[in-house]
Amino acid sequence: MLDLGHGLRARAARHRLDRGYAPAAQALLGAGFGAGTGPRALILHHPNRICWANIYPYFHHGADLAARYGSRIRARPIDQLMQDRAPAADIILIQPWFTEDIGRLAAAVARYRDRHAPARVVFLDSFAHVDLRFARALEPLVDLYLRKALFRNRQAFLTPRRGDTNLTEYYMTLHDLPGEVVDWQVPPAMLDRLGLMPNFLTAPHLMPQFRGALPDLDDRPIDLHARIATKGTPWYQAMREHAARVSQDLPGIVTTPRDKIDQARFLDEMRRSRLCWSPFGYGELCWRDIEAFMTGAVLIKPDMGHLDSLPDLYRPGRTYLPVRWDFADFEQVVREALADPARLRRVATEAFEACRAYLDGGRFVDDCAAVLTPPDTRPNARTERKTA
Repeated sequence: MLDLGHGLRARAARHRLDRGYAPAAQALLGAGFGAGTGPRALILHHPNRICWANIYPYFHHGADLAARYGSRIRARPIDQLMQDRAPAADIILIQPWFTEDIGRLAAAVARYRDRHAPARVVFLDSFAHVDLRFARALEPLVDLYLRKALFRNRQAFLTPRRGDTNLTEYYMTLHDLPGEVVDWQVPPAMLDRLGLMPNFLTAPHLMPQFRGALPDLDDRPIDLHARIATKGTPWYQAMREHAARVSQDLPGIVTTPRDKIDQARFLDEMRRSRLCWSPFGYGELCWRDIEAFMTGAVLIKPDMGHLDSLPDLYRPGRTYLPVRWDFADFEQVVREALADPARLRRVATEAFEACRAYLDGGRFVDDCAAVLTPPDTRPNARTERKTA
């Protein structure tokens, strides 16, 4: 089939989830590989904006990836994998939603391997929670397992947790909530296959925001942006209600109300705020973190020192201001920050520039080496794992 061109696919990828454009975009992105000798890379994905934030850069940088690795990249819905309709490819990237039945998924991956014998199978874990709940079933089937965040101490993935994650364990204990210990029985062999993929920064609606000038850091009448949604599971609701309480009624500090507003007003409000409070959600990484960097509001967030992420945007005191997980020092951190405008300017600037440096510096293309470089085809190559 005629190659539709990298530019056309990049445009289709920008609008893949837009109502009315999605069917045409899906057809373009999933068209045949066409003639060529480079490795065929097929992304089998769940179609929502969290997942697409990780897929979009493969098409945004499609021309550069082809020039570097010779790759021909296409994307199709993961339903095609589950229904045994996915075409043959040399490299497959599999990205389900966390609600997918893992036994059903593993069986589909095994059938694909039997039919098409791909040289590499890559699992893209876009789940919020920092755990490896699919690892036990996928260990015999995948060569790389990529996440937006990893424990710096990789051995921590092997630890059973009260609830099911490090966050449930901490906040169930803090708020005296019941919870059974969950052991995901992660195979130690999987730790050597772990790698990082970019966080929400590479979403199609966020990337362009870092191409322009630094946001205006002067006209900011709101001291603290703190619109915190609280409804959810018991541990989540307890944590978020606590996060909302500590940010309200701080004497002398102009704070946003708590009620929900639309996204346009939310971002406009953030552009007029000096600080942005972004507590954890069901996982540590949040859209709001990137939105704070994008708008010039200095991010305040529970300490992220236990995680690695790509790119490294959580540099304490440099790109964000960490607080304790129990929020005991929240007011102190807020007041000290507001008392030092020069520091706020430095942190906001470094955060914005860190995002821009990753997007403009070709880092994503470099980081794809472990995914898109064809592996050695010798008989023992399957045991020579690479990490991203």
